[in-house]
Amino acid sequence: MRLKFFYLTVIPLIALIQTARASGFPRVDADITTYDDKVATLNTSFNQTAANPSDKKWIVSKLQHMVDVDQYTRKYNNTPYDHAYSNAEKSEFINQFGVRWRSVDTNNTSDLKELIKIYTWFMISEFGQRADQNAWLLVQHADMDYAFQKSVLTILSGLWQKGETNPTNYAYLFDRVAASFNDPTQTTLQRYGTQGECTGPGTWEPLPMEDPERIDDRRATVGLGTEADYIKLFKDICHFADKFIEKKASEIQFPQRTFRPIFLEDQVPRENRSSGVHGKSPLQRPFRNPCNA
Repeated sequence: MRLKFFYLTVIPLIALIQTARASGFPRVDADITTYDDKVATLNTSFNQTAANPSDKKWIVSKLQHMVDVDQYTRKYNNTPYDHAYSNAEKSEFINQFGVRWRSVDTNNTSDLKELIKIYTWFMISEFGQRADQNAWLLVQHADMDYAFQKSVLTILSGLWQKGETNPTNYAYLFDRVAASFNDPTQTTLQRYGTQGECTGPGTWEPLPMEDPERIDDRRATVGLGTEADYIKLFKDICHFADKFIEKKASEIQFPQRTFRPIFLEDQVPRENRSSGVHGKSPLQRPFRNPCNA
């Protein structure tokens, strides 16, 4: 079977760069160009090695490369805050950057699906903990493909108790699927209290969950700390949510909604994780979806 890999955003970004024109916001244009150049460099470096899906070492490298671009993209989402954009600049950045973000997530999801056709999952005993975690993160960010997320959840449900995927991977994905951000008709109660939204400066609340009184018991079964301690970690993450430009989701060309609930796996190292890519390059405050992751 001949598999097609998109190598992330190489083709889409080339097209975007070629058709780019001055927007009237020179700071935004410069920052977008910086982003495009960095992603192009990452892609060029990775593509120096020929694709070989039958080689597990190449698979590990491929997953890491996809996550490197994923995390760079999510971190770059903080640019309007870092550079003190005006509201007009923020709006222009959303419109330009949203296309790129969507391209990264869409192509990552497509490539990951092709790999899963071969391996089903990247089990720790075969690929190592980092590959397992990287693959999980990419699934977690495939919010535009609910069916895919749900299918992977089924796979992980049979692996986490065997030690072939990190238990927290299963917990976070279970809650992500339950939240079903892009299709509210599929929304159910989350189980581990990992998904929520900023409710004000420095405050975050979990989305509705099963039997809230026993949340800490359930979290303990997958190696997570208490919900109260988890919520405290958002103190310095949620200060940005109320400062961003107010604009209806239908007016913004972005992966999902305008202001997206904030999820810790996209922001800081997860609890009790020794090899978190998130601590290495955490996503900063997003609009609606880009959260991480």
